[in-house]
Amino acid sequence: MRAPVDGVITAVDVDEGQLIAEEDEVARMQAGEEEVIVITEVPGVVRELYAQPGQQVRSGDVLAAIDEA
Repeated sequence: MRAPVDGVITAVDVDEGQLIAEEDEVARMQAGEEEVIVITEVPGVVRELYAQPGQQVRSGDVLAAIDEA
């Protein structure tokens, strides 16, 4: 899963090992004046998290690895 825009991670809403469904909220970002909610496009298990609150990310940066179910 990749960051959709440049911004700052404000919250990570999943844990490693967690089972997630398609369109579950994974993280929230602040991009300028706008809050962006990052959702997953595939169901699966969160294998590894690469983002944490307060981290600056660029569009396309990997936020999490998800093993598709």
